[in-house]
Amino acid sequence: MAIYNIFEYNEKELEDNLLGIASGPHIDPNAHGENHIQGDYPKDSGKSGVFSAIAARFFFFLLLLADIMWGLYSFLAVALKVILHIVTFACISSIKKSLERSYLSLKRAIVSAIALVIAIFSPALGIMFSCMYFLMYDKAGVEEVVPASLRDQFRLLFP
Repeated sequence: MAIYNIFEYNEKELEDNLLGIASGPHIDPNAHGENHIQGDYPKDSGKSGVFSAIAARFFFFLLLLADIMWGLYSFLAVALKVILHIVTFACISSIKKSLERSYLSLKRAIVSAIALVIAIFSPALGIMFSCMYFLMYDKAGVEEVVPASLRDQFRLLFP
């Protein structure tokens, strides 16, 4: 995205006036007009903002439904592995490791569900809560849960 000096016209005009050079059309430095090219725009440009807000919340809701399914699966896996862990008197280390991974998956599902519920009402706040959790408590979860488009930004934050 190009960066333009919006005051360039005023500065050039002042320089030209000081030098006595007649410049093109007069631009009033005190005018507060629109800073874009006038032209034909769609008449429903106000509707696109409403549509994007509704669409974003709809997709957060769909993600919430998927997260609830993931949470139920994780809960059932944890319950089954706890029963196996108790029945085997904690003698099998592979069940203990699997139980720890399932418990971590359940925690991630719960945090993601809370963030998605918040994101339905305030998308930025919901995303901020989920990012805060993964940055503070679950840095390994960034690779597993956070979308690929955001992973690079997280890598910049990690030392």
